[in-house]
Amino acid sequence: MKIKLSSALLALLSISLAASQSVHNCKEVTLRNVQQIDAGAGQVIAVDRNRRVFHLHGSNWITQNSYMQHASVGPAGIWGVDRQGFINKVVAGKWTRTGVRRMRQVDAGGDQFVAAAGTPVPGLASAVCVNRPSAVAFKSPGTVLPKFRIGANMSYYSCGPSRCWVINNKDEVFVTNPVDPRTCKGTNVLYKVGGSLSMVEVASDGSVYGVNSQGQILRRHGISIQRPKGTSWTRIDVCLPARHVSYDLGRLWVVTKTGVALECLM
Repeated sequence: MKIKLSSALLALLSISLAASQSVHNCKEVTLRNVQQIDAGAGQVIAVDRNRRVFHLHGSNWITQNSYMQHASVGPAGIWGVDRQGFINKVVAGKWTRTGVRRMRQVDAGGDQFVAAAGTPVPGLASAVCVNRPSAVAFKSPGTVLPKFRIGANMSYYSCGPSRCWVINNKDEVFVTNPVDPRTCKGTNVLYKVGGSLSMVEVASDGSVYGVNSQGQILRRHGISIQRPKGTSWTRIDVCLPARHVSYDLGRLWVVTKTGVALECLM
C-alpha cells in the first residue's frame, strides 16, 4: 500500500496498516479541517468546518467565498444548503438561494433532479425532491421551485442514475424504486437494506459507498437491475476512521473524523 500523508499521521498509519483489508493508493489533499466532500460529473467540491466551500480545479482547491453547511455536485449542477437551511444552486458562478428551507443535506447526483434531507418538523416531510424541469429551469431567487415531499425522519439522501439510497434517523439503510426525474415519483417508495450507516453516497456509475458510526467505509456489492438492493457490504480500509466518503471516475474521496481529506485510487 502506498500512502502519501503528513508526518503527523505516519505513526497511526503504521499501527493500522497491518490490519488493512484493501489496497489503495491514497494521498492527502491540501485542504484542512474538511467536514464534507462530494464528487460527481468529473468535479469535486468540499466544505470545511468553517462552512467555506472549495472547488477542485486541476490540482488546486479554489475557495468560492461562500458558506454552506453541505454541498453537492453532479448532473444537476452544483447545489448546497446554506447556514440558514435554504437550498442554493450555483447560477452563472454565483450561489442563488431557493425558497426550499429547513434542509441540512442536498444531493445533485440524480438525472438532473435534486434530493434533500432536513430537520424534522411535525406534520412536514423531512426530505424533498425537486424534479428535473424545475431544477434545470431555476435561475433566480424569484423563481418558484416546486418540490415533491418524500417522507419523514430521513437524515441523508443520495441519488444515482436510476435509484436513490436513503438513511433514516436510526441509521437504517433503504433503496428507492426507480426514479422518474420528470416527476420525482419513486423517491418515496423505500425498501430496507441490511446494515447501518450514518451517510451514503451513490456514484454516477451506480456504485454505492457509505460510512457507519464507527467510521468504517463500506461498499455495496451485487447491485443490478434484478437485485437493486445488492447482496453484501465490503469494508474498505483506509486506516483512519472516516466521516464522509464520495466516489467518481475511479477515485474515492474520504474525509476522516479529524478533518483530513484523502484522494484514493480504486
